[in-house]
Amino acid sequence: MKKMIEKNKVVFAAIVFAAISLALVLYVANIVQGFHYLLGVFSPIIIGAALAFVFNVPMKKIEGKLRDWKVAPGLLRPLSITSVLLLFLAIFSGVVAIIVPTLASSVNSLTHTLQQVIPQIGSWLASTGLVNTDQLQDIYKYLTDSGILNKGAQILANLTGNLSGIVGNVFTVMMALFLMFAMLGSKEHLASITNRILDVSLPKKVGDRLRYVGTVMVETYDGFLMGQLIEAFIIGFLVFAAYSLAGLPFASMTAVLAGVLSFIPYIGPFTACALGAVFIFTISPLQALLSIVVFQLVQLVEGNLIYPRVVGSQVGLPSLFTLAAALIGGNLFGLVGMIFFTPIFAVIYRLVKEAVEAKEIEKELSSSESD
Repeated sequence: MKKMIEKNKVVFAAIVFAAISLALVLYVANIVQGFHYLLGVFSPIIIGAALAFVFNVPMKKIEGKLRDWKVAPGLLRPLSITSVLLLFLAIFSGVVAIIVPTLASSVNSLTHTLQQVIPQIGSWLASTGLVNTDQLQDIYKYLTDSGILNKGAQILANLTGNLSGIVGNVFTVMMALFLMFAMLGSKEHLASITNRILDVSLPKKVGDRLRYVGTVMVETYDGFLMGQLIEAFIIGFLVFAAYSLAGLPFASMTAVLAGVLSFIPYIGPFTACALGAVFIFTISPLQALLSIVVFQLVQLVEGNLIYPRVVGSQVGLPSLFTLAAALIGGNLFGLVGMIFFTPIFAVIYRLVKEAVEAKEIEKELSSSESD
């Protein structure tokens, strides 16, 4: 009888699993659509929680400084939140003020530059004997008729529109900011409620494990975000100084791009270099090539001398996993995913590594006892 019950349980579990799998296959489009709908509904909460998690890092540093300066306990949290908000607004305003005018001016000059450069390249190719005059005319006619010469300007114009559309959904942004302030102001209360729920709803071992995972996440993100913030300012300053000394245009804009995109491992610096070269190309193709050389020299100095000392092994993730995290996060969630998936992978890597090491020690102890 007992074997029959166990067999029925296995059969029932297999039927349930098959039914769920079939439902997922048949209604996958509806499930994805419903998931996107829920994300849209809860997007202010998700964005607010993410912002609170990020801004909690500099807020703790500012709060510690204010405590050292003997500021009244009742003013610590309000002053810290206000300082973080003002810092964010200053950085955001500075980035927009530098990049948007540059984009607008580049839109007007890119097509004109291309129309000048392409005939020069054609003349050089003809002088080398690689192509003849008739082939050059056919190529130039194709480029003109296909509209390729104007697509660079269209890309820059679309980029300008995307920057202005980031803050298009005012309601979502405002609600996310209010939720961020509420979470930052009552983070101890939220932590207490979470611990109480874990204590009453889960076994002690499971609750302690979840608390440890949360501690690892906070430590990893603290180290990653603070290290990368310092790194962003350093790389931005170095790029600005190097471009200014080399007499390259768009030094401020390329420095801002380098600082912002430095949060994306490996891919970010190359993207900043390429974007800067594109903008400089609208003025001078030769200076665009020079900018690539200068940027790579700055990247060489920064990557070998500064980055290991500033960021070091804060994240503790091997290079292969860091690149995989950036690629997977970018494919799933775009720029935000590329930035935040690196510490997520670091958390997973650390937990798996600790679990493997614990099992290895356990096996060694059991083998030594058996001997």
